[in-house]
Amino acid sequence: MKRSILLAACLFATIGLAQQHTEMNYVASTAQAQIDVIGKKGIVTLEVTNPNDQTYKDAPVCVKLPDLKKYKSVTVRLDGIEIPSQLDDLNSDGTFDELSFVVDLEPKASKTLVLTFEKKALPADRYESRVFTDMRLRVVKKGRTIDLRKENYRIDTISEVEDIHYSDVYPHGLCFENELMGYRVYFNSGHGTDLYGKRIPQLELDRSMWYTPEIRDSAALYHYGEDYIIVGQTASLGTLRGWDDSKDDPNYLNTPSGAKIADPCMVKIEPFDWRQAHIVAKGPVRTVVDMNVEGWQYKGQKLNLKARYILYAGNREHQVVNQLCRVTEQGETCEGLDKLEFVTGVMKVGSLNHDSVDVAIQKYICDGKGFAASYGKDWPDGNHKLFPYMSKAALAISIPSGNVMRTIDRREQILYGLKANADGSIIYRVACAAPDLETFAPYEDGRWNWERWFEWSQNWKQQQPAIVIVK
Repeated sequence: MKRSILLAACLFATIGLAQQHTEMNYVASTAQAQIDVIGKKGIVTLEVTNPNDQTYKDAPVCVKLPDLKKYKSVTVRLDGIEIPSQLDDLNSDGTFDELSFVVDLEPKASKTLVLTFEKKALPADRYESRVFTDMRLRVVKKGRTIDLRKENYRIDTISEVEDIHYSDVYPHGLCFENELMGYRVYFNSGHGTDLYGKRIPQLELDRSMWYTPEIRDSAALYHYGEDYIIVGQTASLGTLRGWDDSKDDPNYLNTPSGAKIADPCMVKIEPFDWRQAHIVAKGPVRTVVDMNVEGWQYKGQKLNLKARYILYAGNREHQVVNQLCRVTEQGETCEGLDKLEFVTGVMKVGSLNHDSVDVAIQKYICDGKGFAASYGKDWPDGNHKLFPYMSKAALAISIPSGNVMRTIDRREQILYGLKANADGSIIYRVACAAPDLETFAPYEDGRWNWERWFEWSQNWKQQQPAIVIVK
């Protein structure tokens, strides 16, 4: 009998890796501050400033907290008006670690926010959520009905010691969304990121359950979006993988575009000792989800990896925080990670398309310093009965230049070879758009094209985070 572990969220704190990393750094697109002491009255004042020349709508703010001890809730007010916020316990130790919220800022403008910490607990659902995250344990193995919620049990955590539970998770991994888009990270050794586009700004994955072509009448009635990209064996959008040049194969390089052959140099997150998908925070302001792996055997080393995905309300991007360490007889260490190369990047949208190459519109740009963007058209799924039309997709990634070792231009993807920081982290951000679906793009006619996407994404990579000062 195959060994496996299938766990509910209540057991998460009993398992190793999530407890071993007590603190993670975050990518620079989020305004960050730290409160060291909360005064006797429980009041803290923040000043948030937009350093950009453009309006910053829904600027994300993350505040690291001291040990709250007697405080069980916090209220954030702007000009005396309460705004949504959330407290998160990110390491499952029973104590809130961070406070997050989003705020609209005019160009070069500042706003003052008052935080009131209280001894009484307040309902976690007192604000309408602008984000959603989901993962379910499949009960019905074959076939689906319109209301899939009755067929699957919602779970926060699933773990395994062999790569066998991919089909037991619905829909094959963790899903998270805000009003603008949805993502899922596959629960397998590929860790691929799939994309869900929206027709109108709304939360819908709780009802649409990702596979909207199977419920076309309901999808049309409620203006649901849908899966709009085929991932294949690529890095898709910001998937962290290993890389091995010695495995390159001329037969792969000469194979016609669209053939179902994985890049031989790309190394999946396998073999491994233990893997876990875990929902850390569910909103109302942001979602935080983790893909944890212990014992990944890579180039003669055994590694532990925590890949954390963070999505804020109102933001087109999500942030990827990878935390790596080597496992030795003496314990975990970050030493020696600088000798290992990892890769991530964006797939060349349309490169997997071999049915209608003339309409793939495949275009991409890369600055060699950590930024890359792609735009193209492809079938979103191999099942052309459910997906009888091709769909455009727009992707972008921004990686700190200090992590970049080289650019790797491959047939199906544009990648960067990366090294970890001294603390074992590799942090970057990604963004995407669904040009054929969205009616809310930032243009008068409401539609993207490749020129607009490349212009937007290059402006996005230069956007500076808000600045937060604790008064």
